Amino acid sequence: MTRNCFVLVATLAVVAPGLSTRSVTAQDLALSGAAILNPADESMRHGVLLIENGTVSRVAEAVPPDFPGETLDLAGKFIIPALADMHSHTFGNMSPAGMPQLLGPPGTANAALYTGVAFVLDLFSPEEMILSFRDRQRAEGGQGAQIFAAGPCFTATNGHCSEYGIPTRIVNTPEEARREVADLAAAGPDVVKVVYDHQSYGGRTFPTIDLPTLTAVLETAREHGLRAIVHVGTWQDIRDAALAGASAVTHTPGPDPPPPDLVEILLHAGTIHIPTLAVQSEFARMLDDPALLDDPLLVETVPAALLDAYRTDASANPQLEGWLAFQRTLMEPNLAAVGALAAAGVPMLTGTDGGNFGVFQGYSVHRELELLVDAGLSSWAALRAATTEAARFLDRRWGVEPGDEATLLVLDASPVDAVANTKRVHAVIQAGVVVDREALRSWR
Repeated sequence: MTRNCFVLVATLAVVAPGLSTRSVTAQDLALSGAAILNPADESMRHGVLLIENGTVSRVAEAVPPDFPGETLDLAGKFIIPALADMHSHTFGNMSPAGMPQLLGPPGTANAALYTGVAFVLDLFSPEEMILSFRDRQRAEGGQGAQIFAAGPCFTATNGHCSEYGIPTRIVNTPEEARREVADLAAAGPDVVKVVYDHQSYGGRTFPTIDLPTLTAVLETAREHGLRAIVHVGTWQDIRDAALAGASAVTHTPGPDPPPPDLVEILLHAGTIHIPTLAVQSEFARMLDDPALLDDPLLVETVPAALLDAYRTDASANPQLEGWLAFQRTLMEPNLAAVGALAAAGVPMLTGTDGGNFGVFQGYSVHRELELLVDAGLSSWAALRAATTEAARFLDRRWGVEPGDEATLLVLDASPVDAVANTKRVHAVIQAGVVVDREALRSWR
């Protein structure tokens, strides 16, 4: 939603701290003593979570005497599926003064994994760069969160995503949309991203595609077996996108409340909402409450100089005044809107729009969870948005059930009692391997 999204080509190889109890090739673990939480069914079990060949095999009452792997004593801890950021741009972190922190996809992947975010969906970066990185990561492995990618935005001439000087896919007619989506499909993007946005931002509007062109993008994506995520600006944009067959819409309009018929439309269409509450309010919240910048996990994750810029320079930048004023109009209405949609059964996914002002790669997923709870979601529902629902959307299985990929987050306190406890990271386990989080910190 923000118009300050600087998506830059960055090739820095960066990486996150860590508890490392075994070699990176070891794949068999017995996690003993922790409470095992499954957001999908809101269950909490106690027992020994057995991981074999990177996959959860079962929960046992005790470690089997013939178990071939290592046992980790996690008494008093809590195990949940690892988190996902379903809307990011992996160039790095913006600064309100001076140079941004250029992480690139490698550094973003490592910063995310450090915070327990093991899956990141990039919704617009330079096409060849991000898809090539994703392909190499999947072929060669290595450190960091797994990157999923849309590649380009589909947008109108001079529309949002075209303003950064990065080539993207311009579509102004249904014919162009069908041709361009089909061409991109050959590269195998994980999703298709399209901009359909009639909002005015601080008095500034961007051209956007018309409804027939949007429909052509969505239809062609479906023909190629691809889900499509629509960047929206107004409630009417969401209505149009859902009726046209969008898999998901990203951003929460406002300050007007959602129209009464929208819930039924979304539920009937099966369209998921990615609220991105943090990117739409967090910058202003930081100015109002600088203590937000003192969170221990944030301080561990982001360089002090960058955080200091938010403390001292953000309010003095006249170029940001309009965006900050817009955020202040959205804070409470967005919470109310998301709460109403969620209460009516509209499914949610966590997304931060990383790469924008006021949000930080990896860390801000935790803040998004807190804002979802502030909006009225239960801790369980917020956790689902970041874990099991995200896995479903990505056609992946990771979590705590037999057959799941053992990509997990071990916490020092219960995230059900307080969702902010997801920031109390004890360990991250990726496909059965305890991540050496300290080795990921080269971005520092």
